[in-house]
Amino acid sequence: MSKVNIEGGIVGDPEDTDVDRDALENVLRLLVKQTREGLHTGAQLHIAFKGKTILNVAVGEARPGIPMKTNSVLLIFSSSKPLTAIAIAQLWEKGKLHLNQKVQSIIPEFANGKESVTLRHLMTHVSGFPMITYEWRGTANDEIYLSNIYKQEPKYKPGTQCGYHPSSSWMILGEIIRRIEDIPIRKYLEKNIFKPLGMKETSLGLTEERTEELGDRRAFKYTEVPEEISLVKRINRPTKIFLPGGSVYSTAYDMGLFYKALWNGGEWGGVRIIKEKTLDFFTETQIKGIIDQTMNFRTSYGFGFFKGRTNGSECSPNTFGHGGRKSCVNFCDPDLDLIVNFNSNTMLSNEEVFFRVESMRKVIYDACRP
Repeated sequence: MSKVNIEGGIVGDPEDTDVDRDALENVLRLLVKQTREGLHTGAQLHIAFKGKTILNVAVGEARPGIPMKTNSVLLIFSSSKPLTAIAIAQLWEKGKLHLNQKVQSIIPEFANGKESVTLRHLMTHVSGFPMITYEWRGTANDEIYLSNIYKQEPKYKPGTQCGYHPSSSWMILGEIIRRIEDIPIRKYLEKNIFKPLGMKETSLGLTEERTEELGDRRAFKYTEVPEEISLVKRINRPTKIFLPGGSVYSTAYDMGLFYKALWNGGEWGGVRIIKEKTLDFFTETQIKGIIDQTMNFRTSYGFGFFKGRTNGSECSPNTFGHGGRKSCVNFCDPDLDLIVNFNSNTMLSNEEVFFRVESMRKVIYDACRP
């Protein structure tokens, strides 16, 4: 049986938070087993219960011959979206924007049938232009992508259908932040969320300097899924792509700090990033149990968050979080005081992803449920 690299593990005495240590060992054993079976090349898992980290572990490889560590940095794809959502929430509570505001009032170029689109539409995936994709090519840049979005006519009338927007609406939200605050979204997130919460390994995109600084700590993505192979080849190269809804690089532990702040009403480590009342509003269910026209399954959304069982069959209705393109899961189940941050560098088929994540969620809930 092949040996699996393991760094980290159970933190402190989980029984101080009423979690059975043997049950938590089952979580670790399953993660190692899945790695041996090829469901992960490498992965990180952070679990917090009642505000206390009880597991922080890395397994497998970050890239060939390089062990995955708890401070290895991974692309978390759409698990990035809640970070941008909280940035919008910060501006909302300061009165710098409102959710029923027309996007065109901030970005006049946003036209061609999209004049009725509001910020509320953008944040709940009903804007009508879901599949304007970023090519992730060396010649592509944010300005070209924004220009393409401005010119694109909607696929359906804004506000009439729900269809997950992987990147397009989030690119517009990032541009809204830039125009209001006069700084790029990556700088805004760094100043107002990452640094205050001590998320030292987290950034939106990777500059050349950051890529060089990370060295072997930058984990590669892996896949054998045919439709994902070309994407993986491109994103494994150093890049300057800054997609607000899909190109945050982080660790499971850092994402745990973010979700601890949300679990704790918007504050962690003595630093408040958002008011509790604002947080409650933005994580409330806005779209419930509707068939999403992009993903073709039943979903529920808050403002920038998956809600309830969209995060998994074990999750309570009040759970909020977001997955990331066949490789990441990050959520808070406030009814159970549970936070789960899972980052894998292996993108699987939809069926394999479901099996991998549902199996992991079950043993986590078995360990933490009363």
